[in-house]
Order: sequence, then structure tokens, then C-alpha cells
Amino acid sequence: MKPFHLPLLLLALGGATLASAQPDARFDVQLFRPSAAPQDLVVVTQSRPLSHMSVAFGPYFSYSLNPLTLVPEGGDLEKISLVGNRLQLDVMAMVGLFDWGEIGVDLPLILAQGGQNLEVIGTEGSVESFVLGDLRLSGKVAIPGLRRPAEGKGWGAALTLNVSFPTGAQDAFAGEGEMTWAPGLVLDYRFGNGILLAFNGGFWKRPDRVFDGVALGDMAPFGLGTEVPILRGSGITALAMVNGAVGLKKAPGTERQIPAELLVGLRWYSSTGVTFTFGGGAGCGCSLASPTLSFFTSIIWIPAKTREWEALERFKEPPEPAPPPPPPVDPDGDSVIGVGDKCPEVPGPVENAGCPDTDRDGDGTVDRLDRCADQPAGSRGRDGCPLARRDGNKIVILEQVNFATDQDVILSESFPILEEVARVMNENPEMDRVLVEGHTDARASDAYNLDLSRRRASSVMRFLIQSGVAAERVCSQGFGRSRPLSDNATEEGMALNRRVDFTIQPPSDGPRPPCPEDPSEKKGKRPRTKAPSPKASPAAPKP
Repeated sequence: MKPFHLPLLLLALGGATLASAQPDARFDVQLFRPSAAPQDLVVVTQSRPLSHMSVAFGPYFSYSLNPLTLVPEGGDLEKISLVGNRLQLDVMAMVGLFDWGEIGVDLPLILAQGGQNLEVIGTEGSVESFVLGDLRLSGKVAIPGLRRPAEGKGWGAALTLNVSFPTGAQDAFAGEGEMTWAPGLVLDYRFGNGILLAFNGGFWKRPDRVFDGVALGDMAPFGLGTEVPILRGSGITALAMVNGAVGLKKAPGTERQIPAELLVGLRWYSSTGVTFTFGGGAGCGCSLASPTLSFFTSIIWIPAKTREWEALERFKEPPEPAPPPPPPVDPDGDSVIGVGDKCPEVPGPVENAGCPDTDRDGDGTVDRLDRCADQPAGSRGRDGCPLARRDGNKIVILEQVNFATDQDVILSESFPILEEVARVMNENPEMDRVLVEGHTDARASDAYNLDLSRRRASSVMRFLIQSGVAAERVCSQGFGRSRPLSDNATEEGMALNRRVDFTIQPPSDGPRPPCPEDPSEKKGKRPRTKAPSPKASPAAPKP
């Protein structure tokens, strides 16, 4: 398979020019610089230091394809892979200090590498295969207030410092030739479900040099990575990261160097203390030292039963659910809590906002359900109201007075109602006189309805007198259908219009005015009316 590669460097070189090229100052082409901390994201550091006096050590193997390739301009010459492939071993160790910091060491060893003849850059033969790289020391210190435990969530931050010593073979592109250093900042956030997002940034102090017309020197490294638990209880997570550096110097007419690569991988935090990580990725094709493809694997071990081992085991445990909120305070124990309890010190039903029910009239119906809270219902009442009660200038009854059909004969079912009306009148002697009003619906003629209403009102008046009401305190009058309460077009409206009302007359300073004439006492002068038969008029009156 032909490796993916974009032109990284266009060299205006002819055959003679290539043959006469002078040696250039070489540099370390290895972009992959891993960390030995088991929870670091391979080449992107996270903020948490190792636990105090806990150690981690192990090997990182990495393989890169075409980490250094020259592409001549014009297409007359094929690309030249100065370093066509590299297999590197990083032997690393790290120790945590006081739960606030850590220090580590990384010894790179190029196990094998190869490439084409280096004569194009002034050296005969290919790159040396087995060489040592630059020894690297690393340190990390958590920032106060942003130190997060392994299993914790929230923000974390730390300061880092990497120092490399010139132990590597510079001619084999495995070293810088002098000491370099790189301070940095780590900022990350871990969610409650274990997902980690981490950002690295900093400055990398490198020697200034020119390689085939490309200016190399100080850089600004960067990294962005994430860890996503897949099977958190088993310690299996997925990793993804972008790692690179921005060149701070460039030669006139050349592109800025920004070597970068995208890596993905899988990790297993085993309960034995060994963390296995493997993955791979590809370079961006936008700089020197940006490989076409790369692969890595590591085995990092921490001794079992150490504080770091315990920290990783806690990380593997699913987060405990938040404890339920404490039960609301209910001092009176009536299950009505907070501002909803209007009487927090005295128990009461929910329906009464936590306050005790009251019964002002003492009829056994609590006030919140009593439609007549100031009048006792008595033995015959309903919904806290008596069958008859005074309301303003009216004696209100709960049920209508019922009569035999087309007659003025009161049905026995209405006797209790009228007896209650008589009781109200006898208990309230200040009622000087009560007018019994008879009303009908709109069916039949005016004369018929007027006569029927008069006779029915008179029957009610006589019942009240027989029940002990003084005769001079009660009158009767019929109004027929002249005073409807509702629409006579519906059955419900007509039922409301067929009624008997009791109106309390205002007291008189002088002699009482006479009552309206009782039609039953006007023998021979009763209007001659006849109820229409159902066949003649379907709108026959109903009781």
C-alpha cells in the first residue's frame, strides 16, 4: 500500500545540486514523546500527579513511517526518505511526591531505523540504525485549588517542565545536540461519568539551525486529548489526542513548521497494577518530522496495594449516585411541608393547607366544605346549609317546592322544606312579613300561568300558617311567567323558572299594607282557564 504523503518541503534541486549539498545541522525527528503516568493520555498530559511515593515504570514502543522525507520540486526526482521508518523504545519511570507533584525520566532507544542514502544532505550511506536518544527528565506540580483526585470530577490544572540532555545521536536524527527545555501548562476537566478532556500548551526551547533551507528552532507545543470510559468497571477506556508544535521561526519564503499527528487508542487499567495501552494514528503532512503513519503500545506497571493502585481502582468504580435529599422538615407531622403549611406547628389536613379544620356553626360540616359556615345545617340540611335560611331579604331554600301536575296541591316531599321556612320565620320575629311568590315557566297562556302561580303561592302560605306562622306575617302573590330566572327555551331553564320564592318585606312605620288577594277566596271570580291538552299543545306545564 502506498503511504499517504503530501509535499512537505519543495526543494529546487537538480541532480548536480543534490550531489554537491553540504551537511546540515541535524535534529531529533521524533515527535512522539510519551508520559509514564498511567492516567496520562500517552502524549497529552493530564493534571493529576501520581500519589505520594507511588512509582510507575515500563516501556513504550512506537513505530513511525516516513518521519523525515524530502520531496524535490518539479517532479523530476522521487521523494527521498532520509528516515523511512523508526522503531523506538522509551524506557520510563516516574514517582509521585506529596500528592502534589511527580518527577520522571525517559530514556529513548532507537531499536531500528532505516532510510535512503543521505548523500543529498552531504553524508554517504543511510541513517544509523541502532542509537540512543536524548535523555529526558519531566516534572509536574498541581496548581493549588485545582488538584483533583483520580476518581474526582471537575477542573484540574498543573505546571510541567521537560528537560532533555544531549545523549542522543544527532547524526542519526535522534538528538538535538544540546540541552533543551520545555515548560508547560495542563488544564483539564473530568466529568462525573469519567470522561476526561485535557489541554496542554507551552514553550519548547530548541537550538536554532537550518536544515535544507528550513529554519528550525523554538516551538510552541500543544496537545488536546480525551479519555472516554467504555467499560469503566473493567478499566477499559478509549483515547484520542492531537499532538504537535508550532514553529516560532521560519526562513523567508518557506512555510512555518507545524509537525502534528492524530492518535487514537485503547487502554486497560488491570487490577494487577499493569496498564496496557495501544493505538496508532497519522501525521498531518504539513511539516518535517510529521510521520505518515505511527503506532504505539505500552505496558506501565505500578506496584499493587500502593496509593496509586488504590486511586486507579477507585477510578474504575462507577460513581456513587448522589444521596437522596433529606426529608423536608415537617414539625407538626401532618405531611404538609414548607411554605405550603400555613400552620406549621399545628397538624391539619392537606386540603386545609396544614391548618386544623374549623366549624364555626357547629353543625359537623367543616368550614372549608360548609356552604353556609355561619348557619347550622340542622338534621335535614345538606352541605352545611339548612333546608331554609335567611339570606338578605330572602328566605333561601335548598330544594324547590313541588306540586302535583297542573294543581296547587303541595307534594309531601316538600313538607320538610316548608316546615324549615316556618321555623326560620318563627325564630326571627323581626321579619315583619314574608311574601310567598309563585312563578311558572312560559308554557301555556299568560292567564293560565298567572292563575296557577297565584293558587300555588296561596297553598304555600296556608301551609306556613298551619305550621305556626302568624297569619298577619305572611302574604302570597302569583306572578305567572313574568319574572323568569333563565331561558325558557331549555328544560333546565324552565325548571328554574317554576319556583316559589320567599321575599322578606321591609318593615312599615304605619299599618301594614294589605296582602294581595287570595284567588281561592274569591268565589265566582276565578279566571276561567283550562290547561291545554298535550295533543293540542306539546308545551303543557310541568310541576
